[in-house]
Amino acid sequence: MDMTQMYSFDFAQQIHYPHHAQEVGPLFFKTPRKCQAFGVCAEGAGEQVFYLVNEAEEVGKGANTVVSLLHHFFEHWGYGEKDAVLQMDNCAGQNKNNTMIRYGMWRIMTGRHRSIEFSLMEAGHIKFSPDWHFGLWKMKWRHSTAETLDEVAESVRHSSRNGHNIPQLINDAEKPVSFYDWTSFFEAFFKKLPSISKFHHFRMSEESPGVVFVKAYRSSAEKPINILKKGQQLPNVDTLPCVITPKGLDAARQWYLYDEIRPFCRDTSDSLQSCPKPVCPKPRVKIDPEKRKCPKQFASPEM
Repeated sequence: MDMTQMYSFDFAQQIHYPHHAQEVGPLFFKTPRKCQAFGVCAEGAGEQVFYLVNEAEEVGKGANTVVSLLHHFFEHWGYGEKDAVLQMDNCAGQNKNNTMIRYGMWRIMTGRHRSIEFSLMEAGHIKFSPDWHFGLWKMKWRHSTAETLDEVAESVRHSSRNGHNIPQLINDAEKPVSFYDWTSFFEAFFKKLPSISKFHHFRMSEESPGVVFVKAYRSSAEKPINILKKGQQLPNVDTLPCVITPKGLDAARQWYLYDEIRPFCRDTSDSLQSCPKPVCPKPRVKIDPEKRKCPKQFASPEM
């Protein structure tokens, strides 16, 4: 589609479930199952897709995760635009890095977009459209009771009257999400962008394949930088990086959820989605008696 679409994306503060509305109690002092929330907002449409990642499915919050979720959004939720403007915060580990810039260039050189521009906010400026959508959800979340990831998704769906907040699960039957090792994949084709931390605007287009036009500020002069390695050609359009398999929960965490969190749920069956009974043996905790002794500087005079 011959149009320009602007997208903004960011992580929200993680939540915990099971979650009971207006009921703190003993569960406040424990650590229920964690859930990351990553939002991609289509500015023109006023809609935001919420990627809900429970702790057994996550592979971290680095560049590979952000690019994988962004790639899934373009493939399944995008508007098919030829030109895209992407707005994000200045976080180097997640957004402002070589993997993100290389991903934009990869989309250009494989024909997925005609042009892409990355626009980053200055350090300290962190509030933009995704936070408005997160805020709507958090107001609903405070008054919601959710014991499974599906119920968390329903709280997202019902947090806006006109369906502006859309939940997306990782293991969705129709649109499953995969995490890829984009960082290693791009190493063979692209060079590092020098002094990347100094710039706030990055533009690339099909007219100059391999060249990133960078600017420190909107009013600054553009500087072209070629990041394509000499003699390298990108693989087939349909070739994707290796899939990163989530490690899942270790035995100690699984048993903690089952023993400490499950009793607070309405459904206390062994098959409860958020706190199922582990199939692995319960780990034994070894206590070194020497380490349990009181240090000499804190020992009482009688000791």
